[in-house]
Amino acid sequence: MIVPDYVEPIVAWRMWYAVDTGLSASLTSIVHRAYWPRGAPLVATCHRMRNAVWPFSRSKHDAPAAGCRCGIYAGRLEGLRPYLPDCYVADMEVPVIGRVLLWGIVHEHEFGWRAAQAYPETLYVPSVSPTTEQLVRHLGAYGVPVKPLFASSADELLDAVGRKIAA
Repeated sequence: MIVPDYVEPIVAWRMWYAVDTGLSASLTSIVHRAYWPRGAPLVATCHRMRNAVWPFSRSKHDAPAAGCRCGIYAGRLEGLRPYLPDCYVADMEVPVIGRVLLWGIVHEHEFGWRAAQAYPETLYVPSVSPTTEQLVRHLGAYGVPVKPLFASSADELLDAVGRKIAA
C-alpha cells in the first residue's frame, strides 16, 4: 500500500499553455505537452526511455520516483519567470499561470515539488487579444476560477498576479 506524503494537497504555482482544441481550449504542460483533463486530476507517468536490451535502462516505476526526474512539477510564483515569454502576441499559444493542487506521492526539492497527481486551483490568463474573453470561458470548463489580467509581458503578468493575491 502506498501512503501519500501529505494529508492535504500541496498548493504551488505552475505554467501551462492554453491550446485551441477546436470548439474549446485545454491546458497543456509546457515540456511534455500533456493535456490536462477537465474534472479529473492529471496523473503523472514516467517518460524515461526503457529498453529491455540495453543493460542500463531504467525499470518501469510509478511517478514520481526518488531516483528519477518524473512527476508533475510546480513551485513558487517567482520561479515561473524563466518559462514565460518576454511578450505576448495574440496569435501565439497563450501562457496561463496558476495555483495547482498536488497530492499523492510528493517529492519536495529546493525550487518546488514533483507530484503523482495534480489539478488546477486558480488560473490567470493574460489579456492580450479580443479572444481572451472566449479563452476564459473555455478554461472555465475546468471548474476553477479563471481570472483575466492585463499584461503584455511576463514581468507585467507576474506583477499583476502578485498584486491580485496580495489583495
